[in-house]
Amino acid sequence: MPISEERVRHLLRRTEFVDRQARVDQLTGLASIEAAVDNVMAISAPSALSLGSGSDWERGQNFVRAWLDQMAGTSRPFRERMAFFWHGHIPSELGKVNSAPFMAEQIELWRSDGVNGNVGQLLKDMSLQVAMLRYLDNDRNFAESPNQNFARELMELFVLGVGNYVEADVEASTAAWTGHTAHWETGAYSFVVERHEYQAQTFLGRVINQNTKPFKDAGFQTIDVMLGLGDYAGGGTVPVGANLNRSTRSVAAEFLSKKLWQEFGEANTGTVPDGVLGDMVDALLDNDFDIRPWVRAMLVHDDFYPDTNPAVEGGLVRQPVEYMVALMEATGRNSSQVASLWLMDQAGQVLLYPPNVSGWKPNGYWVNASAFEARNRIALGCIWEIFDDYWSETIPWEERYKNFIQINGTKIYQDQIVGASLDSDDDPYNPPAPWHPFLTNEQLVDRLLDAMDVHYSNDTRQSLINFCASHWTDSPGSSANPPGSGNQYERRDVVLLALLAPEMHIN
Repeated sequence: MPISEERVRHLLRRTEFVDRQARVDQLTGLASIEAAVDNVMAISAPSALSLGSGSDWERGQNFVRAWLDQMAGTSRPFRERMAFFWHGHIPSELGKVNSAPFMAEQIELWRSDGVNGNVGQLLKDMSLQVAMLRYLDNDRNFAESPNQNFARELMELFVLGVGNYVEADVEASTAAWTGHTAHWETGAYSFVVERHEYQAQTFLGRVINQNTKPFKDAGFQTIDVMLGLGDYAGGGTVPVGANLNRSTRSVAAEFLSKKLWQEFGEANTGTVPDGVLGDMVDALLDNDFDIRPWVRAMLVHDDFYPDTNPAVEGGLVRQPVEYMVALMEATGRNSSQVASLWLMDQAGQVLLYPPNVSGWKPNGYWVNASAFEARNRIALGCIWEIFDDYWSETIPWEERYKNFIQINGTKIYQDQIVGASLDSDDDPYNPPAPWHPFLTNEQLVDRLLDAMDVHYSNDTRQSLINFCASHWTDSPGSSANPPGSGNQYERRDVVLLALLAPEMHIN
């Protein structure tokens, strides 16, 4: 498949949060888009993120910041982007789990196995982690007092989708998952064999929980049936609805592929092009639900790219976490400097705190007045950090020419934005030494966008230039902006507008 800068930028924005110029240059030098995809997916094993110290709440906050820093700071962020996908598709929530270390354990599973693992094994590992046991109440699912919450959501939200099972399947799965709990004192996982329902069950047309040894593996059989793995090759059979009599293996592959496409492809049409859906489903079925070939099938398909499928261009609104990562990348700041977690909450998304077991919704869910007001305030927080001490009144005026904003190592000095003097008739185009040369509106915008390492449309660039021009005309001696009039000071606000540009909010 041919490679182009347009395709590479699209690939990077969807898989690595942003399209950094160095990565664009690196990938466009490869022979094909397949080679670029393989490069993106060439990730290393992760190092565990730090929980730090303090109360459990503080450790949770530390972990969120560490994860944001990893998203923005690593050279190959696709591992973190896929972990973020799994966190939304199979969520747990810190408030209910009530343990930052147990939540961290779940996120580390997504980080370690979310690209190179297997869907079936991922589900099995997740199911016995204390975070999920607590979140969906399977730690209270016992033979004498069954709790159906986990068994139901495993089918409905995680693997098969709505309407592909009947209540008898919920009851059978619930029985198979009995006996798993967390120690009342230490919180550690344990299996209480006396509280397991060991009677055989019929689940989606297949017999499970029949003389299973060890008993605690009985629940795993529900996953094997749904995905058609191990002793349950071919899978179960959907007993009802539009997929009546279809193999659960095929239904699961289709359901998961639609979820992945909605996260990385586009979420406006509610459909997946037949060609890419077929390739994704085949990749899962042909590889017993290994994750890497499945994701790769999507990323190398022509329909993933705007030049073939216009629906994907701008087809995803950046989630607040993605927006925060883009801001961190654009400003060169870390999460402690710019990531106000309470403002992210106002925008609708904080890591470790999904709204419910369905996770976060795409696109329109993020487009409303209150959410965008929160994004504006998040960007303002970045501005306060960038301009920290920029206008310090404690620095003598004759020294203020040394003040500058710094973005990713690029310095833009105060006198380059507002001219040589606040209260004199000095010509900003010819300032006396040691002032720095005044930047024209076009020069200022281009210097800023280069420093931010962003690729904006010509229309967006021109809008930023026009904003600067509304406060300063690039004509020495212009009657509209006489030297010393003060209008040029407002050019500083172009930094905020650049952080709020349309390209910062869509992928």
